Amino acid sequence: MLKTRHDWIGKLAAESDLIAEMQLQTVLKNAALDPDALYLANCDAHCNLVTRAIREMVDCSSKEIARILLCNLIERHTYGAFAELAAYDWLIRCHLRIAPQVALTATDVLATKGSTLDGKIEHTGTFFDVKAFGSNGRLAQRLKERLQQELPDEQVLVEESWDLSFETFRDLIEAAPNIAAELKQKRIVWKGRMVIRLDPTTVSGRNVDSYHLAKENALYPFRDAKQFTRNSPFILIFVVHPWFNALSIHNDFAGVDTTFTRSLARRAFMQFSADSRPLTSIAKHVPNDVTLADASRLLSALFFINVWPREADPSITDPMPSWLYFNPRATHPFPRSGSLFREQNPNRTYIDCFTDDDY
Repeated sequence: MLKTRHDWIGKLAAESDLIAEMQLQTVLKNAALDPDALYLANCDAHCNLVTRAIREMVDCSSKEIARILLCNLIERHTYGAFAELAAYDWLIRCHLRIAPQVALTATDVLATKGSTLDGKIEHTGTFFDVKAFGSNGRLAQRLKERLQQELPDEQVLVEESWDLSFETFRDLIEAAPNIAAELKQKRIVWKGRMVIRLDPTTVSGRNVDSYHLAKENALYPFRDAKQFTRNSPFILIFVVHPWFNALSIHNDFAGVDTTFTRSLARRAFMQFSADSRPLTSIAKHVPNDVTLADASRLLSALFFINVWPREADPSITDPMPSWLYFNPRATHPFPRSGSLFREQNPNRTYIDCFTDDDY
């Protein structure tokens, strides 16, 4: 079992001459891998994804950009760096020409001081940015871990409904000491429709309401609206992976994932398209005169990319589903043509343009 950074570097270098040439052992101090990195390092399928993505990055960009991403993956920001690498790999395997790490000025993006976006799809002129989509499963796990630190001799369960907003989860995690004190007295605490309880058993239950979860998180896509482009189509890419979101989004069992992703996209595109509230009430580093409606119309598409590698589980014969939604009210519509929609697209992607559901 690989346990340290240098262990993982050695494995990747043995599989890739390109990575071996980077001599990362001389750049990164050795230390224990964090939990996210530990999972990835000890799975051959995910290591293969990483080495393939690094090779593709060098082919379409530069060794320096690839090296920086690889260092971030191993040393820090593991989930975010993996999400970015996996998204590049996913798109390139769809035969798209990608220009990564594109620096834009304040005349091009909403950020008051400009911003570097994760990439541009060359033949469509569409910019994109990648976010690791932890979803509420990851936040619920963080809350549980924080409470477990406060109550090391107890079994903490976070169950029933996780259909809370990102902001609510953030507040609950910050309030963990107070919640722990309350749990000591009552053994059970309700927060909205979520129940937190202490129990010596490990049996836990969870209810899922995809529409309610989308409603509670309708503003989630606008947290980093500073990166929305002013004059070109822009896609916000959410990378989903079952290890990093507690299986909240994965295989679309009973259509739950499609319901949630579609509902969240529809709200992002339509609920706020006439909202005059200043964007500064939601996002940082954006001009005071930009409204939420302006930002809503600059979001050309919302893309949930499932980056689970098929070879990680031989029992799964089909690719995991991904979801691409077009904004019917976009100022700069995404051009719905090209390689992303070819038959040789190696991924299983649900596509919806809301043509007959825009009201």
